[in-house]
Amino acid sequence: MFGIAMRGALILLALCVAVGFVVVLLPDNVINRSADAIRMKTGGPPPQERISLLYLGDEAKGKEFQIRGAIRNISTQSIEKLDAMIRLYAPNGVLLETAVVRMELETIAPDSIAAFHLIYPDYDGKFSSYSVDFKLRDGEILLYKDMRSAHTGT
Repeated sequence: MFGIAMRGALILLALCVAVGFVVVLLPDNVINRSADAIRMKTGGPPPQERISLLYLGDEAKGKEFQIRGAIRNISTQSIEKLDAMIRLYAPNGVLLETAVVRMELETIAPDSIAAFHLIYPDYDGKFSSYSVDFKLRDGEILLYKDMRSAHTGT
């Protein structure tokens, strides 16, 4: 009797681990769409962007790979303790690593710009692409408007 219960518990644990792996391997946009669908069904208000992404670029320098970016606080309140989460992907699309990079400013006032900079030493082509998201250190993910293609003037 105890053996049957133990086997059942192990099967349940294996299923939970398998589901966890699937969730970890899903692209961010799938997770975000699912969360938005749940939010719409429950009647919650859609989340509002509080920052805009102004710049995201990279450069290989010797053995280093550098990623730089800049955001603007487009809300009416200061944003404190914001980090950039940079996900590094292998050529086959598998997530290799996530780097958490602090913004240059601890507190970003309304309409202020803050930058981040990641230096990846000994790059040697270990990853082929990357993505960026932003989160507060308390865990809240901040949605952003991508303003990189919005050019004004000449």
